[in-house]
Parts: sequence; C-alpha cells; structure tokens
Amino acid sequence: MNLKKPEFNFLFLFIPSILLWFFFYHYLYKIDDFLNIEIDLLTSFSSLLSSQSNTLLSFFKFKTTTEVHGDMVITKILDYPYSHGVWIGEPCNGIKVFGLFTIFIFSFKGKVLNKLWFIPLGILILHCINVIRVAILTYISATNPYILDFNHNITFQLIVYVSMLGLWYWWIIQFSKINEAKT
Repeated sequence: MNLKKPEFNFLFLFIPSILLWFFFYHYLYKIDDFLNIEIDLLTSFSSLLSSQSNTLLSFFKFKTTTEVHGDMVITKILDYPYSHGVWIGEPCNGIKVFGLFTIFIFSFKGKVLNKLWFIPLGILILHCINVIRVAILTYISATNPYILDFNHNITFQLIVYVSMLGLWYWWIIQFSKINEAKT
C-alpha cells in the first residue's frame, strides 16, 4: 500500500477536516456567546437569505415579510390562505453545505490560486440555489403547505446536494491535478 498516492493524501486531509468542521459546526451557534458579540451572526445570515428570497418573490409581485423571533427567522408571503411562512435557520441557511464544499475543494489536488477563486464562486452558486430554494418553499408554504415537507426534505435536499456534487465534479475534471498525476 503506497500511502503517498493522491487518494490517501486526499483522505488524510479530508477526513480530519470534516470531523473538525462538524465539531465546529455543532458549536457554531454558540460562537456569539463565546466571542462575547452582541450581534447574532448566524441569525443575521438567515435574515439576509430571507431578504434575498423575498426580493426574488417580489420580482413576481408577491408581498413578503421577514420576521425575526430570537434566533428564528421566518419568511412569509402576505395575503395568502396559509401564512405561517418558512423558518430559516440551521441547517437551511446553507452554512453546513458551504463548509462541506470548501473542505472538499481544499483537500483535493489543485492549484491554490484556482482554489482561491473556485471556493468563493462555488459558495456563491450554492447560495443562489438556496435563495431560489427558500423562495419556492415560501411560495409552497403559502399556497399548498401539504407538499412543503416533501419538497423541503426530499426535492430541494436533492437539488442542493446534486449541485454541490456537480461543482465537485467540475473541480475534479477541470482544475485538479489528477490528470497530471496519471501521466
């Protein structure tokens, strides 16, 4: 067994990084208390996601609102039969996916300069997909909440994770040094 193979290098970097990320992510929602910050950064990020989703919905002439109750951010379409809205928080705000995406690209072979632009681009693409996801789920919540659970837990989970896998595949094919290692 040759431990200097690229696959082992990837695994030796990827696995500990993922374990650290999940450990850090578990405590991420308490970081404001730890750092003694007055602003709840994660609630602020969820509010930004809500605002962007509401902007997208307003493009289609929907009246929307965002409510913040502690660390719970709710986005709603107004004047519809069902108005309980959609809660945005952990893990729906996308931060967990951003971390997974970043760790994979960071751990995989490739030029550092390419990683420095590809990681933010990938996070931006994933965030845009999430904005669309939240907007559609908000619409579903207002018009037919009976299908909300299925679409939240199945349809859009699949879309987000397939998108992340597509970005990983793009990295491997276009930007990694994996082809150079074989020649």
